[in-house]
Amino acid sequence: MTLCPLRPWYTQGQRFCALFWGNSVEPASKTPSLGLIFILGALAAYGPLSTDLYMPALPTIAQEFQNPQAHQTMAVYFLGLSLGQLLYGPLSDRLGRRRPLLVGSGLFVLASLGCALAPSMPLLVFFRFLQALGGSVGMVTTLAIVRDLFRGRQAAQVISYLTLVMGAAPILAPLVGGQILLYLDWRAIFVLLALFGLLCLGLVGLALPETHPPARRTQSPLWAALGDYIRLLRERAFLAYALPNSLMGAGFFTYLSAASPVFIGVYGVSPQHFGFIFGLNAFGLILSSQLNALLLKRRSSRRILVGAMGLMVGAALGLVLAAATGLGGMLGVWAALFVCVGGMGLVRPNAQALAMEPYPERAGLASSLLGALGSSAGALAGSLLGLFPEASALPMALIIAVCYILALGLFGVFQLLLRTSSQNLLRS
Repeated sequence: MTLCPLRPWYTQGQRFCALFWGNSVEPASKTPSLGLIFILGALAAYGPLSTDLYMPALPTIAQEFQNPQAHQTMAVYFLGLSLGQLLYGPLSDRLGRRRPLLVGSGLFVLASLGCALAPSMPLLVFFRFLQALGGSVGMVTTLAIVRDLFRGRQAAQVISYLTLVMGAAPILAPLVGGQILLYLDWRAIFVLLALFGLLCLGLVGLALPETHPPARRTQSPLWAALGDYIRLLRERAFLAYALPNSLMGAGFFTYLSAASPVFIGVYGVSPQHFGFIFGLNAFGLILSSQLNALLLKRRSSRRILVGAMGLMVGAALGLVLAAATGLGGMLGVWAALFVCVGGMGLVRPNAQALAMEPYPERAGLASSLLGALGSSAGALAGSLLGLFPEASALPMALIIAVCYILALGLFGVFQLLLRTSSQNLLRS
C-alpha cells in the first residue's frame, strides 16, 4: 500500500508523505502522527480563519458599503457551510476523501479572490457564500478521516488535538486581521485567505493519503443520500448528541457574529485591541480542549459532556446578567464569554465523537449532517441578531443563553429516551 497516490514524476513524494504520516495510515492506528494532526488541523481551520481573520474588518466594510448589516455576511457564510457539508459528506463516502478536498480547496481559493475584488455588498455576500461552500469540505472530511482511522475515546482525543491546532487560528487571526487594517485595505485579508487555501491545496495534493479505500466506499447514487440523511435524522443515537452539539454551536456562532460589533461598536475597543480580547477567549478554547484530552483518560465522553454543558449554561446566565445590568462593565461580559466560548473545547469533541461512533461505514454522511446541523443553527442564530436594532451586548447574551439551555434540556430528554429504549430491549 502506497502512502499517497502521487504521480510518478514526484520522485520524493513517498518520502514527503512518510515525513508527515509515519509508517502507516491503516485504520485504527494507535498513535496519530504530528503531521496528520497538522494537515487535518489546517483543513479544519478553513472555517475559523474565514470568520476570525475577517471579523475586525466588519465595521470597516459596513462603513465602505454604507450597509450597517455587514454582520449578515457571517450568516450567509454559515449557510454556505451548512449546504456544502451536506454535499461533501456523500461525495467523500463515494469518491474517497482526497478528491472532494482538492475540489473544495480550489473553490475556496477562487472565492477568496472574488471577495477581495468585490465592488459591492451583494457581490461580497455571493463570494462569501461560495467561499463557505469550498471551505466546508475541510470541516466534513477531517472528521470523516478521524473516523476512518480511530475509534471511541481515541477519536475524541484526536479531535481535541485538532481543536488545539484550530485554536491557534482564532488567537492569531484577529490579531493579524487588525494589523492588516493598520497598513492595508480589508481586501488584503481575503488575499491572505486565498494564499492559505493554496497551501492547503498543496498539502492535500502532496502529503495526504487516501484513508477511505474503494472497498469501503458506498456504491449508492448521490441522490440516495437524501434518504440516508432522513434515516439518520430518525435515529435517536445520532440526534441525542447532534442536536445538543448544534445548539451549543449556535451559541458559539452567535458570539462570532456579534463579538466585533459589541466590543468595537458598543465598548469602543480598537480593532487591534479587539484581536487580543478575541484571542484570549480562543486561548480558553485551547486550554479546555487539552483538558478534555486529559480527562478522557479517566472519564467517559458522556460525563465530561454533561459537566461542560452545565458549566456553560451557568456562564450564559451570568452573561445575561452582566449585559442587562452593566455589572462589571466590559470586563464582566468578557469573563462570562470566556467560559461560554472556552467550554466548547469540552463539548464539541465529545458530542461529535459520540454522535459518529455508531456509524463507521457512514462516517462522511454522519460528519456532514452533524456539521450541517451546526452551521444551519449558527446561520439562524446569526440572523436573529439582525432583529435587535439596539446597540448593546444583551441580544447576543440572550441568544447564547437560550441556545445553551435548550441544548442541555434536549440532551437530558434524549438520554431518558435512550435509557428507556435500552430497558425495553432487555425486557423483551
